[in-house]
Amino acid sequence: MSNNKLYFVGGIFLGTIIGGTLGVLLAPSSGMETRKKLAEGSEEILGNAYDQAVEYGENLKEQFQDMQEQFTERVNEYKNQIENKIQEIQDEVEQDIADLNQELEALEREETELKSEEAKAEGAKVITKEDAERDAKIDAIKKAAE
Repeated sequence: MSNNKLYFVGGIFLGTIIGGTLGVLLAPSSGMETRKKLAEGSEEILGNAYDQAVEYGENLKEQFQDMQEQFTERVNEYKNQIENKIQEIQDEVEQDIADLNQELEALEREETELKSEEAKAEGAKVITKEDAERDAKIDAIKKAAE
């Protein structure tokens, strides 16, 4: 409850007490009637004070419930934002993993192709080397025959 409301409630309470007391004291009556009026006024003042205290308590309870609802809403808001961010990150990570798997598959295919080309090239070198040895033998035989 704000200070203004608290001052207002306190002012009403104090005004009731002062007004009731002055009314009883200034009224032309006998002592017994005055005591009776004071007793009735006291009961009325206490009743009013009780009613105001109950009202104040209800207002506090409502304010507390409002604050609790606002807090719960904010917590749920933050929770949803966090969950959304986590989902975004998971989606990005899954996409990155998929991209990396595609790159890996492409590299594996490229490696397989390179190995295949190397094997072909090595096979060609072996044939060329054998051809070179055979040619060298033929040349040696020709020289010997001359």
